[in-house]
Amino acid sequence: MNIVVLAKLVPDLVEELEIDDSGTALDMSWLRLIINELDDHAIEQAILLKEKTGAHVTVVAPDFEGIDDILFTAGAKGADRLMKVLGDYESGINNHGLARALAPVMRDLEPDLILSDVQANDDLDGSIGPLLAGYLDLPYVGYIASVSLDDGQATIEKEYPGGLSAEMVVTLPAVLGIQVAEEPPRYVAVSKVR
Repeated sequence: MNIVVLAKLVPDLVEELEIDDSGTALDMSWLRLIINELDDHAIEQAILLKEKTGAHVTVVAPDFEGIDDILFTAGAKGADRLMKVLGDYESGINNHGLARALAPVMRDLEPDLILSDVQANDDLDGSIGPLLAGYLDLPYVGYIASVSLDDGQATIEKEYPGGLSAEMVVTLPAVLGIQVAEEPPRYVAVSKVR
């Protein structure tokens, strides 16, 4: 079983946010970036699936300053492979462009399962998973709270508004948008090797 998880950095919302000179975007020149919280849940869900099934986990992230720390942390948690997709992402890229950039990488990796977030605090969009699924012609289901894998299928619990949930079975390969991991993300100390 080959699981790929998408991760990215987003502005830390405890920082004071300022609009840039254009008036249309955040001033990123001094802003502290952290892992998107729901990407952290997707990584944790992948590690839990690895522990249960022996799956191979790859974490893929666009190249931003500071992404190495996120990738090293994913490795310390148990990810088997860490990949940084090179490009000029710091000058800005929307989810459509990012999904187009990631699609050939995913084709090369041939994952059985791709885990993404369902929303990021920098765009409140959540479209990266469905867009990538569209480019790869794979099924997508979002707002997932649990995943189990068996015999080429994923049994998932999908959350709905109002506290409702449903169990579904999805044939793999597929893309799943993780709302919350079955267990909270583990935090590990990582020291940099220079």
